[in-house]
Amino acid sequence: MNASEFFRRLAAVIFGLTLLLGGLLKLMDPIGAQLVVESYLNFCHLSFLRFASLHLAFFFNLLECFVGAALIAGAWTSWIRWVSLGLMSFFTLLTALLWALNPPMDCGCFGELVHLSHVQSFVKNVVLLLLWVAAFVPTKKVARQHLRRPIVVGFTFAVMVFFGVMSYIHLPMLDLTDLRAGTELTEGKVALLGADGEYHDELALEGNVLLISVYEPSALSRRDLERIERAANLARGVGIKPIIAAARPQKAEDLPDGAFVSDRKALMSLNRSNGGATLVSDGQIVRKWSAGRVRATSLERTLAADSTDLIAGRIVRGRLTFGFLSVAIFVLLLV
Repeated sequence: MNASEFFRRLAAVIFGLTLLLGGLLKLMDPIGAQLVVESYLNFCHLSFLRFASLHLAFFFNLLECFVGAALIAGAWTSWIRWVSLGLMSFFTLLTALLWALNPPMDCGCFGELVHLSHVQSFVKNVVLLLLWVAAFVPTKKVARQHLRRPIVVGFTFAVMVFFGVMSYIHLPMLDLTDLRAGTELTEGKVALLGADGEYHDELALEGNVLLISVYEPSALSRRDLERIERAANLARGVGIKPIIAAARPQKAEDLPDGAFVSDRKALMSLNRSNGGATLVSDGQIVRKWSAGRVRATSLERTLAADSTDLIAGRIVRGRLTFGFLSVAIFVLLLV
């Protein structure tokens, strides 16, 4: 490989790595990616497509991951380069519109990890387009590739899909929201509007509270409602006060019994699981569970443990797991 080919390959790898990292961060937080897509739909006056926002988020995140993985591995270069150009051109045009119109939203390029301004997002995409030019212009006939490359891309893509689905069913391995464990849940961050028309936010700040959040009440099945009631009963059994907070439903009958009304986005930041439970101790967020995963033993162990050590341990494990997964995928694709 001569110097020219080396730099072309390096540009393709950097371009692919950026796409892969962005897609992977959003894939590991499907609900956060759904919120990003919803903001884009609102911006484009396509809010009637909100029902498909989660599916659109999965599609674009998987597309970013697949294209990024293929570029790093050098697989299917004859056509993947044109797919990557189309994808990057679309993102660049979109961020140019955001820069010009300056709506109050985040581009969501790297999920919750990095928040870029509209001009930063646009510049980042222009740089990636320049990397594409460096990697693929002038175009050259691609030699027949070894079968190993598509197999490696397919395997790593399957791994990413698996972790993405697990992150949706359970909780993201990496919580980067404004209401992550260790955050002080000061009054007003999660509103609790009671049936009396008054706010009772202070109830979540006193003692040990299991805050059960429902951001899509209409999506709850009878089994989900039973899980919520069971989690509340388990909390009472170990001396924890249960509070149910739900987004305002379209139909009043969709609101779980005894639930306070709260802001949908705040509940999605609090817990990515619809019907998930969050333990709050004297106003500090200590631990989160996905819907149906609350157990009396885990509640008791959490109460008995030192909250600082517990929070730090879970944060470190999440970061190490995500870091190891990302590095392993990159090395596997590159070797």
